[in-house]
Amino acid sequence: MITATSTATASTLKITVENLMPTNGGVVTPFWFGLHDGSFNTFDLGAPASSGIEHVAEDGLTGLENTLPGNENFEINDFFQFDSTIADLFQNSNAGMNGGLQDLVTGENMPVLGIFPGEIGTATVNVDQQNISNNRFFSYASMFFPSNDAFIADDNPIEIFDSAGNFIGADLIVFGNQVWDAGTEVNDEDLSTVPFTLDSIAQGVEEGGVVTVHPGLQPVGSGGLLDFGNGAFANGDFTVDGFQVARITIAQVPEPATTVGLLVLGGLFFIRRRVAS
Repeated sequence: MITATSTATASTLKITVENLMPTNGGVVTPFWFGLHDGSFNTFDLGAPASSGIEHVAEDGLTGLENTLPGNENFEINDFFQFDSTIADLFQNSNAGMNGGLQDLVTGENMPVLGIFPGEIGTATVNVDQQNISNNRFFSYASMFFPSNDAFIADDNPIEIFDSAGNFIGADLIVFGNQVWDAGTEVNDEDLSTVPFTLDSIAQGVEEGGVVTVHPGLQPVGSGGLLDFGNGAFANGDFTVDGFQVARITIAQVPEPATTVGLLVLGGLFFIRRRVAS
């Protein structure tokens, strides 16, 4: 949980990510999100991916790995010297310096790897209701695993508070035709270039392209990722009509102060009834 202010002026949000893929589908890697003023641009279709999106799409790395349970001492730059991660880019952007917040949503079973088919991950965050313009918009990014450089992300920031500060929230489904290709790594689906292990991180063949809609994984029977491990990801063909990758919801939850107030009122009512009797 990340906290921007005291609960007296805070609005508590719950971000939920559900992997809607079937058994033996794909994995949603630890899901990065940012709350900001609308100025942070995750990516542009038809333009080269940022270094942040490149690291997410190729290796599922956000720069916040040491915030994951059991991973507190992990620093990716102890193993690889990366350019700016998406966490770095956000922190150093105008949006980040203007009170922007960021965190990860991941699964409970294997949080370092992400959210598996049928699994749900949640995170909560407190935003300052008095300065809500700093956190009116929501952005996200996550790798579609396994792949060379497939990812899901917002192509435009998502408004979750209106200009008057009223909560809008979000409830959206990411479909297979919204899986993007970062254009940074050749889609050879070679096991030595897909990050199943630390040794295969940052080992892909550089492509030098632009972000496009992903054409899909190599078909079953071609020796690609859909054939890996006796069909471990055989149902991960996201080009199937109507394929659903994930559901993302943002809800406002009761503040602790509100809950305490209700308990106090309830207690007073109980005492008054006892005195009256």
